[in-house]
Amino acid sequence: MKIRLLDFGALTADLGWVMEAAGVSTHSNLSPEILRRDFQMIGALIEHPKHGVILYEIGPAPKWKELWPEPVQEVFGITRYEEENRLDKQLEKAGYTVKDVSAIIIGHMHLDHAGGLEFFRGLDVPVYAHEEELKYAFYAIATKQDFGAYLPHYIDSAFNWKAVHGDEFELFEGITLYQTPGHTPGTMSMKVDLNNSGSFLFTSDTMFFKENFYDEKPPGWLVRDMAGWWKSLAKLKTIASLNDSHVILGHDGDVFAEYTKQPYYD
Repeated sequence: MKIRLLDFGALTADLGWVMEAAGVSTHSNLSPEILRRDFQMIGALIEHPKHGVILYEIGPAPKWKELWPEPVQEVFGITRYEEENRLDKQLEKAGYTVKDVSAIIIGHMHLDHAGGLEFFRGLDVPVYAHEEELKYAFYAIATKQDFGAYLPHYIDSAFNWKAVHGDEFELFEGITLYQTPGHTPGTMSMKVDLNNSGSFLFTSDTMFFKENFYDEKPPGWLVRDMAGWWKSLAKLKTIASLNDSHVILGHDGDVFAEYTKQPYYD
């Protein structure tokens, strides 16, 4: 089994979204420095010996400028997305096409992680998401209570959705999924066990950056469930420690750069 990281470009946003109290004003500093950061958009391509090409996280829609609401673009505007960052081009770089994909795993269903489903419209590829994420995302669209982070162009019953249930689920040999709420109710982290390179743990947006995971700095405005986040942090740290995992964080550009120094891991 092999795994390689996919580069879907980057967006830029205020650090307060992912770091609690980042840039907050105080009585002694009423005008603090504005803190912004680039958010690398990361996916993974798994070449499984029995189940073929499996994707984890699939990036934004290629026509994101047309599909993302203006307020979302103002706050989370994509600042790097070239032709090469399209999902189909990332697949071509690895020697595959969209039609070669046998399964898709969605860490969570926000527009920068699942919007790439547009590439699979009309295909019957199974799309795995946690039960709680499916319920929350479709509810968010129907009620418009969390509209913007979730968009109807891909949260669509026309796709071949497959629900993942419970806290831990071995989907395929060597690929284990974990419900790790906090950012969203059904965020799923993924552990992939490789023969030579060991364990890789993908946190999706439960952990955005190294500060969240290693320094235990809680997320900011993007957290939906702070108590759940702390439990997920403990869970992920335990998994990583027990398996001596390489930890791939949801949007950390430094981690992405480190793990793309070689084309794949096996």
